[in-house]
Amino acid sequence: MRSSLSGIAVAACLLVDTAVVQAAADTAAAADELAPLLITAPRTSTRWLSMPAAVSVVDVADAPGEQRLALDSLLARVPGVFSLNRYNLAQGLRPAIRGFGARGNFGVRGIRVLVDGVPLTMPDGQTELDGLDLGLVERMEVLRGPASVQYGNAAGGVLAIETREPPALPSMQLDVSTASLGYQRIRAEIGGSAGNLGALLAVNSTRLDGYREHSRAHTNSLTGKLRWYAPTGRLRLNFNAIDNRAEDPGALTAAQVETDRRQPAANNLRFDADEFIRQQRLGLVWDGYAAGSDQYQLRSYLGQREFGNRLGFATSGQTTFERYFSGVGGQYSHHRALAGLPHKITTGFDLEAQRDDRRRYDNLLGERGPLRQQQDESALSQGLFIEDQLDLSDSWQATLGVRYDHVRLAVDDGYLADRRDDSGSRSLEDWSYSAGLSYRLTPQQSLYARLASSFETPTVNELASPQGAGFNAVLQPAQALSRELGIKGEWPALRYALALYRIDLEDELLAFSLPTQPGRNFYRNAGQSRRDGVELSVDWQLAEAWRWSMAYAFNRYRFAEFQTATGDFSGKRLPGIPRQSFFSEIAYERQGAYVRLGVTAQARVYANDANTQSAPGYALLNLRLGKHLSIGEQRVEPYLGIDNLLGREYFDNLRINDGGARYFEPGPGRTLYAGLRVLF
Repeated sequence: MRSSLSGIAVAACLLVDTAVVQAAADTAAAADELAPLLITAPRTSTRWLSMPAAVSVVDVADAPGEQRLALDSLLARVPGVFSLNRYNLAQGLRPAIRGFGARGNFGVRGIRVLVDGVPLTMPDGQTELDGLDLGLVERMEVLRGPASVQYGNAAGGVLAIETREPPALPSMQLDVSTASLGYQRIRAEIGGSAGNLGALLAVNSTRLDGYREHSRAHTNSLTGKLRWYAPTGRLRLNFNAIDNRAEDPGALTAAQVETDRRQPAANNLRFDADEFIRQQRLGLVWDGYAAGSDQYQLRSYLGQREFGNRLGFATSGQTTFERYFSGVGGQYSHHRALAGLPHKITTGFDLEAQRDDRRRYDNLLGERGPLRQQQDESALSQGLFIEDQLDLSDSWQATLGVRYDHVRLAVDDGYLADRRDDSGSRSLEDWSYSAGLSYRLTPQQSLYARLASSFETPTVNELASPQGAGFNAVLQPAQALSRELGIKGEWPALRYALALYRIDLEDELLAFSLPTQPGRNFYRNAGQSRRDGVELSVDWQLAEAWRWSMAYAFNRYRFAEFQTATGDFSGKRLPGIPRQSFFSEIAYERQGAYVRLGVTAQARVYANDANTQSAPGYALLNLRLGKHLSIGEQRVEPYLGIDNLLGREYFDNLRINDGGARYFEPGPGRTLYAGLRVLF
């Protein structure tokens, strides 16, 4: 295995170096240049080329004409990131970074998500992207691999999202689009600044009938932003409210897919499976300037979430909860010289809490039946960290960090009909560390090495016991140790990165379901597993109007030691992640008109631990067209997109380890969308 990975890495290095030399010779005088990247995701700003870690940046301006139904089309540009479930809005997009996040059948797990510096991830480690107005997203930074030193629990990777700031001049924006599958969206946005105060307000409403029967969804969001600028810093206030409802068509067996790809799961239709979400969230951040070059940040957030669903079975088939969540945090970055070397020392803390009032009822063919469970669930997360960036010389830079986290999860059982008390609590703690070293080969290229650990507790929901109320007492947190080598290059017209890594995991968390409760997940530990991989990305401004982007990932993710009552899965591949994934796009833009032709491809994906069921690989071709026009004082952008241009059959989502072998959610064929953006 080591020899095969080394061979791939050497070959990729040779290809990249050849491209670098050619690009430097051919495009040194290119009219359009790629600006040097500045990375802020590690909570301390640094130049991308010097950072000893695998970090990718996605600027939305580089991908005009997107539908913005989900983030998957933008994340496909990042090697090592794999996303499932674009079209089932009841389950939500499921991205994974180097395998972290692949275990869940809904939402985001194992990844810390931030929006404008404020955690979107809950204190117990789960994240839902349903509250994000995708029309506001302007930039994303993706830190690939364990990052618990900066972010704590569930930071197998980091997705830092930046949204649009209030404009300097008063303006209004309207975006109307329609598409096949019954898609309709309308967005309106207004903003401006006066003196040192800026404001922005955006509303979004999206409807989707879906590819399969019983897939209708309606989402609504309201987002507000206030900015106050002072000589000593900047105050940022964000507010977001959503009201979403979506039907769940469920997953199918392989035989059902052959019969009718568009049919819903019979029980999902019979029991009217769906969900609703209402949430309000408020975030406040102060970015301050201290003495000299020192900087600090203080942040806080609070919110309330109301949730209800109906699953495709009777006993305990309906769930409701009301959640209250909040958090505070901060960090201070201090510059000073120690032992004759410049240091940037950052210290920080995080304190987060959530409480859920959860109830389960019987699902009587869509109607609410008797109460079956009532319990208060809580999570309290506390973390302290320190990180030091030091310049050893003009060519060498090192980063060292350590963090301590303590997470307490508790359940207070209020259901007395079963005459037993399943209340309990779990206290989990861990030390995380990281060490990175980078060497500047030339002014345009650098080598780096990184060693980092991370830990991930089960979420409150994942601690549910298959036997009934209370906690699954045997479920343990997962721990990971990552080793990584990489090389990066950055010229005015070319940027590339190559990473080779190995991650060893203890007690990896895996989902499974029971035949009697389809659609509901329980979790178990996988013993030991190992992930080896290679990632390559290239962004090349070929000429003034032409740009080529590429991302490729090869991995070998396997269980090293994993036994259950149903079998020995040691040596099997981890489900939910393809062995290879590939993205490539050629883009042309001139005089406001743009054309983008891209392909996303992946290898076979296994759907269960035994590797007996899988979804075949596929390649999808996507086309984007548009033009920026000026009509009087208005700027207008008509745009058109075609997804799956060749109409290939594929699976949009897999439900891992489903107890009834209902693994597959088919994706649509060729889909067309068109829209118009107007800026007043």
